[in-house]
Amino acid sequence: MSSYQYTTVMDEDIPPLPGYVSIKEAAKMLGISERRVYLYIETKRLPAVRAADILLIRQEDVKNFRRKFVGRPRRITPPWRTSSEENTQFMTSILVQIRAGQEKSLMPRLEELKRTEQHIFPGTVTRYISGSEAHPNQVKIVLVWRSTVMPNEALRNQALEGFRQALADVLDWSSAQYDHGKVFMHT
Repeated sequence: MSSYQYTTVMDEDIPPLPGYVSIKEAAKMLGISERRVYLYIETKRLPAVRAADILLIRQEDVKNFRRKFVGRPRRITPPWRTSSEENTQFMTSILVQIRAGQEKSLMPRLEELKRTEQHIFPGTVTRYISGSEAHPNQVKIVLVWRSTVMPNEALRNQALEGFRQALADVLDWSSAQYDHGKVFMHT
């Protein structure tokens, strides 16, 4: 059992200390559980300081923290695969402009969507949001669906509309280019 006692003090009871975050805030920043943060502190992978009976972590330490990879490193690249007719994959790709002056707002907004687990597009087997070196003011969104779990078009459009609304102040959806098609091969 951990040598650290889990406190029931609420974050709103803790006055902010510049440059430091609570266990709860660190967990949100890292996308892990509070229990995992305590484990990293206990194993000295993440330094913390005690203020009375509360542990605080330097914000810089949380930002620089790198989790270890889980599992073995891949030694063999998987071969190409084709889906069976009854379980075909479909891909939706969207190319959209970042609104002028909103470049620095994009990543914090995406992190917030990740943290709150919003707009996950039910039925997708993979989702990507990427930037472009050739076109730094554009974002490419790729959604891959399996036909066996893909929701109907109305539900997919509803999910996409919620995503568009959530990022409407950062992305210029009037510039968006959409493409949808069957995946021929994948890994």
